[in-house]
Amino acid sequence: MSLTGKVALITGGRRVGSELARMLADRGAAVAMTYHTSRETIEATVREIELGGANGLAVGADLSRAVEAERVVREVVDRFGRLDVLVNMASVYRRTPFASVTPDDFDAMIAANLAAPYHTSVFAAKQMLTQAGDEGIKGRIVSVGDWSTDRPYQHYLPYLVAKGGLMTMTLALAKELAPHILVNLVQPAMIDPPPDFSEADRDAVVALTPLKRVGTPGDLNRLILYLLEGTNFATGGAYRVDGGRFLGVDPC
Repeated sequence: MSLTGKVALITGGRRVGSELARMLADRGAAVAMTYHTSRETIEATVREIELGGANGLAVGADLSRAVEAERVVREVVDRFGRLDVLVNMASVYRRTPFASVTPDDFDAMIAANLAAPYHTSVFAAKQMLTQAGDEGIKGRIVSVGDWSTDRPYQHYLPYLVAKGGLMTMTLALAKELAPHILVNLVQPAMIDPPPDFSEADRDAVVALTPLKRVGTPGDLNRLILYLLEGTNFATGGAYRVDGGRFLGVDPC
């Protein structure tokens, strides 16, 4: 699919989402981005792509609330006339040791990491289905999961449960929306270290990664771009971009 003249919505993402927005804009797409707590970063990215000649839109919303997700889709369509691409990138990653885990931890992780992409995907897909498409394909949805839902580690139970739900959502949506909307999942390892990660935490992740580095935004975004513009024959898939983390590291 050529992205020229298409309209893309990216939820959150800060550094990674901002790079993706620039890549999509460079390919001729209008780009809308949402923010919840990262208003300055998202608005700065939108200003940047507009200065480069592309059309942009920044929208504040709590996408875990269905009414807010519906409003965002409506604002995008009101501004640009259509919606062709949704990238569910917004996420919250929080350490929750089992001894101190609370019901509130579960509710917060489900809201940010499962309810938000679910509601946004449903309203985006309903809009896409009303539109004409290229070769019968009316839209594409890509969600950002996590490699570790296939091989969980400790101290992130609510987060992993929520992210694991994205796999079922991807499979179910791909089945519901075929043949008109392609739905896929990407599963990165560490790309954008969380604010509470120390240098020692980062080094520990690198030590457990066969490729001996953390990922860059480009490592993830080039895969997303392939799913958006490089193939018309991939749906219901999950694609790891994890430096080999899933494989584990052989003991010395």
